[in-house]
Amino acid sequence: MSDAIDYTEMAAVAQSLIDANGRTVTVIAWKETPADAAKPWEGPDDPRGTPANTDDVKGCFVPLAGSGLGTDTIDADALKRTYEVCMIGPGASFDLATANELIDSTVHKRVTFVQTLKPGSTVLMYYLGVGR
Repeated sequence: MSDAIDYTEMAAVAQSLIDANGRTVTVIAWKETPADAAKPWEGPDDPRGTPANTDDVKGCFVPLAGSGLGTDTIDADALKRTYEVCMIGPGASFDLATANELIDSTVHKRVTFVQTLKPGSTVLMYYLGVGR
């Protein structure tokens, strides 16, 4: 008898619940490659205009206050800039741990922290702390 847990099935359930109850948001990871390799301190030309990754996904929002999400493992300064958490399932086209920005309708929100619920190699859910 095996006690192995089927995390793939859990990930599918998480994604289906978020798809059914969430709304579409755009998650962006800014381009961080310097425009001039000889001057890396100048950074990229336009990290938001030409992002490294972007994806439209479903997300469910909860207020940070009272949720307990992130409060044990995120530094106090990040928590001060965070007012809600967006829960996103594993179906994104890139690793959301690299996300910098989230667009909800027409509102641009800064990603202040990302926690990944990932037992073993299977991502079940991302928690993105967001602030304006």
